[in-house]
Amino acid sequence: MISFYSENFCLFRIQKKKTENAKIKIWGSRILFGLSLLIAAIFLGIGIPHNSDYKIRELTIPTNGENFSAIYFSDLHLNPLFQRSKFEKLIAQADSIQPDFILFGGDLADISDYSMTNAGYDSLFRKLVSKSKILTLAVTGNHEAYMERSGADPEGWLRKVGAVVLNDETICTPVACFTGRVDFQVAKIREIPRKNLKELLPSDLSLPWILMDHQPKGIEKDYMGRLPNLALSGHTHRGQFFPGTVIINLVWRHAYGFSLLDGVPWLVTSGLDSWGLPVRIFSDTEFWVIHFISKN
Repeated sequence: MISFYSENFCLFRIQKKKTENAKIKIWGSRILFGLSLLIAAIFLGIGIPHNSDYKIRELTIPTNGENFSAIYFSDLHLNPLFQRSKFEKLIAQADSIQPDFILFGGDLADISDYSMTNAGYDSLFRKLVSKSKILTLAVTGNHEAYMERSGADPEGWLRKVGAVVLNDETICTPVACFTGRVDFQVAKIREIPRKNLKELLPSDLSLPWILMDHQPKGIEKDYMGRLPNLALSGHTHRGQFFPGTVIINLVWRHAYGFSLLDGVPWLVTSGLDSWGLPVRIFSDTEFWVIHFISKN
């Protein structure tokens, strides 16, 4: 009899322990789920407004030529979540700044050129192009490669709205020469090699030389010629949000801002918008106003 009650008591304690463990697991799952929702709400509540509130940065570059100015931006990533008001604000600010050049560093859109036109971005881009006194210049980014692979023509679209797209080409104006590199991904899907920088030297070496290359990988190791006065890149988004903002510095030698890369003064922008979710945490969206000031 005692043995019977002892066995039942042990079984009761085991069953009670299992029930308690199950309750702990259920409540633990609920707490983790609630915390996940809270973090996501904070992430979106802070990150979306911060993505919309882009910054205007300024940079001064001494040159041997005349004074001129440029607006530089990259990584527009037009998509259904992009805020049209952001583009309209950029146009208004470009009208106020009145730059000699508008420079676009690649990654135009994640939608087709038909969708961009249907949404009215063609007319907006034409307005932006009209704000440059001399030229609006653009290069391709890796997302142009993705869109080309899906059958879109982002480069053709940029040309239609008035931008001069440089694909491993150099163009000289009376005040400066610009070289635009074909993006690494674009070159890959087109099955073409990128030209060596020595093939792209300006015809007038007395003018300031600005290099535009979407990904900040630096210049060829075997290049021994004249270095550009300034190089411009984007692509990295400065990691966009944590923990990417930390990891990005381990991936790229120069992930953001103004510094020397392979001996060239190199500016890497975090982009005017974001890829995927329009969210920024511990990084800003931005465009740059660059003042080229004569040393003479």
